[in-house]
Amino acid sequence: MIKIPPYLKKGDTIGITCPAGYLDKAKTKTCIETLQKWGFEVMVGKTVGSSSDNYFSGSDEQRLNELQAMLDDETIKAILCGRGGYGVGRIIDSIDFSQFKRNPKWIIGFSDITVLHCHLNSKLKIASLHAPMASAFNDGENIFLQSFHNAIIGKKTKYSCDKHPLNKKRNSNG
Repeated sequence: MIKIPPYLKKGDTIGITCPAGYLDKAKTKTCIETLQKWGFEVMVGKTVGSSSDNYFSGSDEQRLNELQAMLDDETIKAILCGRGGYGVGRIIDSIDFSQFKRNPKWIIGFSDITVLHCHLNSKLKIASLHAPMASAFNDGENIFLQSFHNAIIGKKTKYSCDKHPLNKKRNSNG
């Protein structure tokens, strides 16, 4: 059975970190403002806007240490990744999830962050969110951000798709 981290409530803190590729700090401004408008506190990590003179948002050690600190920090209720790209695969085996298992929180992102999602699902059986990252907030309020907001606060969302001749109902045999 998959464990669902606690849903967020107003006043909870969301940490923003870049465990993979570089993200210009200016590109997080709208994200931070939106999260605060939703009633959350925001803690921005040092990897946001930091570069190690290459593609990454810091050295493997810097990215690992910041992600580890946010995983272990009980005041942070969700971790929103700044962007994906590449780099989490280089640090995943060094992450200590022991504190996180006792105090799970939402890990949010996609792209390279999927490495974390797969680990959390297969090894720890803890849910996470394949959802917009900090850089996606620059597109303005939209249905994707609203769905993300609903998900982190535990609000049920109804999804529907128009009928299409190529949609097939899956049989119960797999």
